[in-house]
Amino acid sequence: MSESIIGRRGRVAALAAGVAALALVVAACGGGSSSSGSSGSAAPSAGAQPAGADVITPVTAQNVSCPSGTPGQGKPPVKFGSKNFSEQFVLGELYTQALKSRGYDVAYQSNIGGSEVIDRAFQAGQIDAYAEYLGEIESSIAGKPVGATPEDTYNTVKDFEAQNRQATIFKQTPFEDTDVIIVKSDFAKQNGLVAVPDLAKVGNAGDGITLAAQPPFETRQNGLVGMKNDYGLTGIKFTGVDPGLVYQVLDQGQANAADAFSTDGQLATGNYTALEDPKHIFGFQYVAPVVKQSVADAQGPEFEQTLDCVSSLLTTKVMQALNQEVQINGGDPADVAKAFLTQNKVTS
Repeated sequence: MSESIIGRRGRVAALAAGVAALALVVAACGGGSSSSGSSGSAAPSAGAQPAGADVITPVTAQNVSCPSGTPGQGKPPVKFGSKNFSEQFVLGELYTQALKSRGYDVAYQSNIGGSEVIDRAFQAGQIDAYAEYLGEIESSIAGKPVGATPEDTYNTVKDFEAQNRQATIFKQTPFEDTDVIIVKSDFAKQNGLVAVPDLAKVGNAGDGITLAAQPPFETRQNGLVGMKNDYGLTGIKFTGVDPGLVYQVLDQGQANAADAFSTDGQLATGNYTALEDPKHIFGFQYVAPVVKQSVADAQGPEFEQTLDCVSSLLTTKVMQALNQEVQINGGDPADVAKAFLTQNKVTS
């Protein structure tokens, strides 16, 4: 046996040990059920949820068992895609590995691009399915205003996909990964920054702020446009960067604010402060698989059940831990996903 194989297997074993605790996290959170222990299914009001809280609604996947056996055998091939950052790589691996374990013939294409890019690939038939943040479709793709509740966003997106993409969406995850504006924690203390509108304290209308984000953020209502229109931050300077580089740019002083994601592993270090978004301009960003209706029909109900099974496990704590394994500890998304699915008996 070669050293490279030994090394890789050792790395997978180490990841399995590191991710093993996530099985306990899922159990403590009740899988897809409310971590607070509430049994009600009605959505809490939009303003009542702290940042990163899991919201359980009638459209959330919860307590879903994966189908047994290999119901995907003999079904047509499926092309599954993912967007262009690490959490998406993890999500893509979680969903596709689960499907493959049930016999589905899945070709996985990662790192396709941002919301607008992957939507074009979906329309063009380059992929049949992908996992997306529903607020991104609502605002960036459908051009709709932010819904008052997570259910509003879910139903808006479901209608849009049916009417404009001949597609459907399955149940959403308990976690959301919304955009958050982050600053270094010492910078936040120096300037009294708690919420996004506080950036106006740093120069007139925020003209002392240079914001780093992926280029599409500059023209999105649930991005810089909303920050200007809703918070009056017309003085902010913008610099476009790859989404994987925002922390590096912030650390190197090339920007003093950045657009990040609420489940980033780096936010657990205490080195960064995520600013509150009191007007919810970044929307409700729960994740759901988007699937061509013809593909969903051809694959049968166990296809949806398999994806819903995975979604039901993905709480905020779970995603932060998975992201930490990849973003900070250098784990390979495929190995991290495999360890998690094995620990939670989705795959063997």
